[in-house]
Amino acid sequence: MAGAGLMAGSLGCSSLKSRQGSSARVAFITANLVGRVSGYRFELAHWGEQHKQTIAATDATAWRSICRDISATGYRAVDIWEAHAAPEVMNRERGATWKAILDEYGLKAIGYGGGLSRKTLEICQWLGIPQMNGYPGDNTPEQATALCREMGVRFNVENHPQKTAGELLKVVGGGNEWLGVCIDTGWLGPQGASGPEVIRACGKLVRAAHIKDVKAAGTHLTCLLGEGVAQVAACIATLKEIGYSGWYEWEDEPEDRNPLDSAVRNRLWIEKQLA
Repeated sequence: MAGAGLMAGSLGCSSLKSRQGSSARVAFITANLVGRVSGYRFELAHWGEQHKQTIAATDATAWRSICRDISATGYRAVDIWEAHAAPEVMNRERGATWKAILDEYGLKAIGYGGGLSRKTLEICQWLGIPQMNGYPGDNTPEQATALCREMGVRFNVENHPQKTAGELLKVVGGGNEWLGVCIDTGWLGPQGASGPEVIRACGKLVRAAHIKDVKAAGTHLTCLLGEGVAQVAACIATLKEIGYSGWYEWEDEPEDRNPLDSAVRNRLWIEKQLA
């Protein structure tokens, strides 16, 4: 049943692409709204506190507001941040409510960002999400593979400290049917790593892509796509070059502004690169 759920999710994704074209391949990462609970004023160093506050603040009314605001900017797919569907508070009934709200606003959940565990994979099942992007926690590659196979949900390690393909692939034991890589352009550029080189080296194991730009090397202050140092246009070109067919997930977790104000601009920017 779990495997069937994964297949259904993949087929649904393909069907959506065929109906809507390239725009259907651009998703909104709800972690963009990390600053929502504090009026978009926070510091990256306090991410953990924002995470806790978001869990506490996200009831069904708040989730409906989030989905309404994202849908209004033209996105039809989302990667859900763990704090918006947290294992501490989610259950099957709540999952059904979250899924109904997604459906109400025409949003498809295509990823879940967080730590790999049985509970987070259950949440993916409840919401019809085919893969997680994040960190494996205490799971070895063998344990992660067995858990993902059992639950029918893939896992992709997202680069944060890792700067090379070798470092990324080591986390997932070289990768396999269930374990792959989520490229985050906004963490490669600031560390002086070449996004295109890492993407090319990971090849077919790249199964998710977070498209983010930052102002300068050595910082993590985000900016409009194409105006920073993360080589996002070159990264997208390289993803196309290696035959990547997954989602391009816009990521911008600003510390001093509402990302919804630039959501349309950045969606159109990605679509232009894909055209």
